[in-house]
Amino acid sequence: MLQFEVGKEFPLPRVMSEGAVFSVEPYTMILTYHFDKPTEEEIREFRTGTFQMAVTEERGLLFLLTKFGQMGWADAPYSTQLSERSKELPELREGHKGYSLDAFLVDLSTNMLTAHRLVRMSPDFSRKFRSLLLDDMAKDFDPSAYEKTVREVYRTYPTKVLLDRSLIRMKTDR
Repeated sequence: MLQFEVGKEFPLPRVMSEGAVFSVEPYTMILTYHFDKPTEEEIREFRTGTFQMAVTEERGLLFLLTKFGQMGWADAPYSTQLSERSKELPELREGHKGYSLDAFLVDLSTNMLTAHRLVRMSPDFSRKFRSLLLDDMAKDFDPSAYEKTVREVYRTYPTKVLLDRSLIRMKTDR
């Protein structure tokens, strides 16, 4: 069993460059920000700032855009084919409060977990997001074509344009 503890080594595979990584797991969704030596202000914004999330589809690929407080927008490409266990997306029944998102801020230089935050997605956003993920699951997947398309999208569209083209968006109070 994986153990996530602030101040300890991050238990998921180490990433070598700054950025955001998203995955769908059986009981939660995981968003990991990898920052080289995050500042106290970045850690505070990550822990307590308003959270925003948007999802766009470009050239058949999903891109998640997220923002904590006053930090800039981060984007992460995602395919359900890249998550080994993403096939278990529970249906949201009436009265369900929405999916949860475990967000982690990891110091890239030390691989230490510097902050953890649990975000509750709204029921409406969760239902729409689930629909986008199920559509993605039904697509054929070629890893090399996926990587090539991700590079092309990033070369063509800045984060602001991806955000402007978002299909769904949400914002928390904190």
